[in-house]
Amino acid sequence: MIDIRAELEAKTPGSKQAHERANRVLSQIVVGTVDMPHPVYIREAKGSRVTDVDGNEYIDLTMGFGPHILGHAPDVVTHALKGAVDRGLQWGLHSPYQDPLAELMIEAVPGTEKVVFCNVGTEATMYAIRAARGFTGKDKIGVFDGGYHGAHDYVLVAADTTSPQEAPTFRPMGDGIPALTQANTILLPYRNEAAFDIIRRHRDELAVVLIEPVQSSNPHMDGDFLHGLREVCRESGVLFLMDEVITGFRLAYGGAQEFFDISPDLATYGKIVGGGTAVAAITGRAEIMDQFTRQLEIYMGRETPGVASTFAAGSFNGNPMNMAAGYAAISHLRDHPEIYKYLAEQGTRLASEVNRFCMAEEIPAQMLSALSMFHLRIQPGGPIRNSWDFDDSMKQTNDSFYMHLLNHGVVVPGSHLAFISAAHTPEDVDYVIEAFKQSFLEVRAEGLL
Repeated sequence: MIDIRAELEAKTPGSKQAHERANRVLSQIVVGTVDMPHPVYIREAKGSRVTDVDGNEYIDLTMGFGPHILGHAPDVVTHALKGAVDRGLQWGLHSPYQDPLAELMIEAVPGTEKVVFCNVGTEATMYAIRAARGFTGKDKIGVFDGGYHGAHDYVLVAADTTSPQEAPTFRPMGDGIPALTQANTILLPYRNEAAFDIIRRHRDELAVVLIEPVQSSNPHMDGDFLHGLREVCRESGVLFLMDEVITGFRLAYGGAQEFFDISPDLATYGKIVGGGTAVAAITGRAEIMDQFTRQLEIYMGRETPGVASTFAAGSFNGNPMNMAAGYAAISHLRDHPEIYKYLAEQGTRLASEVNRFCMAEEIPAQMLSALSMFHLRIQPGGPIRNSWDFDDSMKQTNDSFYMHLLNHGVVVPGSHLAFISAAHTPEDVDYVIEAFKQSFLEVRAEGLL
């Protein structure tokens, strides 16, 4: 039996040095979701592969947390970026480069009428919440347990799993978040119709309900719940926001809205609309989105009484580099619809094979999946419906499994959320399936399963 930690350290001395150096100067090396039981530092990435600073090559299932649907550094995107850089980086003035990407998004996603670009998903959900509050005149927002909507104060809540599932309470995710800020947040039970009753009871206070159409922490394809939620929000006069930062342009060309045939009042998108560069977007009905158009009135002192004007700004919003990259990526997806069929086939195959193996070997693990996105849960117990069913008691087993997987040349981030891309070949998927199986057997040999 190998000493997996010692074996990895022998293969990655450069990553160890980089980790020590980074700890001396950085308060946060990378976001916490990347934290791995054995960190590797990536030097370059192309297609389905990443290469660390020691020259070790891995099949990557991180894919930038999802936006690299065409793989790392696809030629169609890098060529567009190189051309844009020659024209300048950021001007702070009007450019003609936002409109083509916005038009693509409006054509792709049913019900989308207007678009606002920003830089990261956190900004997108923050601005969308602000617009919902301005439009409705109400302050409270509803979010679901297990969901993630960025790193701003309103949405950084974690369910208290000792509270009733039908009426969950929450705690802030970390310090420095004022209690008064989160007093306007209501936690809703995910995939539980008790959420509908809570929305009805708070209809006069709720401006908007946010939901990931497929939770990144708990991927399930539950269209019935989404349609039920949409109807309850509509009848209650509460805006319905689908956070497609991860699912947008991944589940289908029109995202979850196309896949589930559902149109929200607002939607948010992440880096996938920028070809993997720092772009995010808010989309929605024109009557809501036009509040952003009227924000200039704030500066000019011409606010119209009773007419909402929502402020959103950023020096790099809609910059020409990222707009060029986004247009190249999204138009490529439009012109190659076979990509989505391929991702669905390969993703379903990967999850099915791993789950079949775990069942046959009586391994307490299940791969939750939604086409090309996956979340492996190694834990005792039965089916997982929502965050109340999460069990993190097998941390040592999880750590060992992911170190063995890394040793086999497959990278999954610390969040355990994984993706495949159009650049992953069937042979890549075959290799990943076998690496999962072998890693499980090696963990069992250590006595941890």
